[in-house]
Amino acid sequence: MMRSKRKRARIPLISIARLTPEGMESKEYVLIRDISTDGLGIYSKERYRKGDLVLVELTLTIQEEKIVESVSGKVVWVAPLPDQNHFAVGIQFEKMQLEKPKLYAHIKKLEERYGEGPF
Repeated sequence: MMRSKRKRARIPLISIARLTPEGMESKEYVLIRDISTDGLGIYSKERYRKGDLVLVELTLTIQEEKIVESVSGKVVWVAPLPDQNHFAVGIQFEKMQLEKPKLYAHIKKLEERYGEGPF
């Protein structure tokens, strides 16, 4: 049985984010599939490389309050999807707890609430 390298459970989340590679102005809309305080999984049309630095702009609605935050991350894995035109990408957050405490606190609450299941 393969062991996960993740420190935290990922929470399933279907949402849209904007991804900007470091040093670039172009932004890509991506589909978020899951999130934790350590990172997120996305689906992308672009082929990123392991080690790429990116800025992720997240928009989350929390009990009537809309949070829009940009957080830096690093691509830690990339896998082509069966259609060969899209990619699953894992992004590790670098310093979310220090740089974006409000976003970190919200995602931490989701982990505490849903981290043990029912997923």
